[in-house]
Amino acid sequence: MENPPSGPGQTSVSADAGVPASVRHRPFWGLPVVVIAVVAIVALFVVGFTGLFANPVKSVSSDGTATLSGSFEPYQCNRIACDGYISAGARSVFVVFPRGCTPPVRGGTISVAGKPAPDLGNASYRATACS
Repeated sequence: MENPPSGPGQTSVSADAGVPASVRHRPFWGLPVVVIAVVAIVALFVVGFTGLFANPVKSVSSDGTATLSGSFEPYQCNRIACDGYISAGARSVFVVFPRGCTPPVRGGTISVAGKPAPDLGNASYRATACS
């Protein structure tokens, strides 16, 4: 018996000798998807760092008055007085408004001038005027 019987799943050596192995190709949409993903990750990284390092204290003048700007969240507000937080990114400062000021809108972006109030704690200010 020179040639052993071959089963349906077996191939002979002579049939595979001259045929190159099949080459797998990447899909045509693979490269654009990778490029878009990399751009999205870089954009989110930049936005994340910007938000993380944002500061509600925009500037400080020579007399110690600071310009505070950011989103307002009330702590304790009524018709007579209003206290709350101005936040920008991951940082916030506590602000006490003068008596008689109309409370700012919750979540609204405000800008106000204030002087540091160390008697209230770190990062605390007394607004010099209503927002």
